[in-house]
Amino acid sequence: MSTVAIYDSTYESVTDVIEAGFRDFGVSLEGKTVVIKPNIIGPFQVHRAITTHPAVVSAVVKAVEARAPARIIVGDNPGVRGYGSNKLCAQKSGIHDVCAEHYVNLSEEGVSAQTRSRFANRVTVSRSFLEADYYISLPKFKTHMLTIITGAIKNSFGMLVGGQKAAIHRAATTCESFSEALVDVFQIRTPDLVVMDAITGMEGKGPSSDELRDIGKILVSDNATEIDAVMAAMMGLPPSHVPLVRIAHERGLGEMNLGKIETIGPVRPIENFKLPSKLMRGPFGHISWRLLTKLMMSRPVPIRDKCTQCGACEEHCPVGAMKLNPYPEVNAEKCISCFCCMELCTHNALDVTNKVKRYRGRFKY
Repeated sequence: MSTVAIYDSTYESVTDVIEAGFRDFGVSLEGKTVVIKPNIIGPFQVHRAITTHPAVVSAVVKAVEARAPARIIVGDNPGVRGYGSNKLCAQKSGIHDVCAEHYVNLSEEGVSAQTRSRFANRVTVSRSFLEADYYISLPKFKTHMLTIITGAIKNSFGMLVGGQKAAIHRAATTCESFSEALVDVFQIRTPDLVVMDAITGMEGKGPSSDELRDIGKILVSDNATEIDAVMAAMMGLPPSHVPLVRIAHERGLGEMNLGKIETIGPVRPIENFKLPSKLMRGPFGHISWRLLTKLMMSRPVPIRDKCTQCGACEEHCPVGAMKLNPYPEVNAEKCISCFCCMELCTHNALDVTNKVKRYRGRFKY
């Protein structure tokens, strides 16, 4: 039976907390090759709390080092493209500085892997994930505009190299289908241990907004599905309302019923936690969310006093729906509401609007 542990923590005390977590889960790594994968979306600095905090990465590295592994590999495949961007993102986030001797540019070691996905028969993943004896995933506790949450299951999307993420977005354009694709990728190599940074989390329009929330927790589990179910419950959301969790549960990858998940520490909903949409609340939240994304189809719009016209949104749109003119403009016929542009905008210069708001905006009162 899997377990989810919830520990009180600060970034100052996180080394002792994670060492306690390793002991509680009986982690043994002697002679093993260990891959540690933080969540590095893009070139975001530490204070933005968008990426896994370097203190958490450092603490996990120390706990692994103390168990005499044969080799430690730390890395991720961020969403940004271009030569050298992988290392740049690791440096900006502060993660490279705390694990320089173990850092590997995973984007340089892509190999083909077969999936059982209806969206892609084969994908290119970083070889280290397939060859590692032990895989530790380090997600952040955050919301997500498309998938509602971004946690342990979605963190494994970073196994994909190069333009693979964009290809999956083009093939799976709804919350439901994209969640299915994420679980497909997740199943290529599931993590052996998950350490979730929930000391400072993100609410509202995640996964790269300025809506931060002090939570003061570290979550540890040997089951990614169940740690995501607990995270959803802490957000005040029934885990069954999250397609990622439900699909993984249906495939036998873990429980989503909190009554069947063994926990260390209480699972307490965070008071007034902001979800991507108020429609997620209530017994029909999952249905409302599907209707919202299908019928209202939120679109990104620029916040001009924040926009620097850097072009990152245009460069990283998987369907070519974003153009600078001179500020970002969205082609509504092409846009699939994946929110990659918002996720990778380092200036938080994009917001969303929906059909109702756009329609009302045509009229003056």
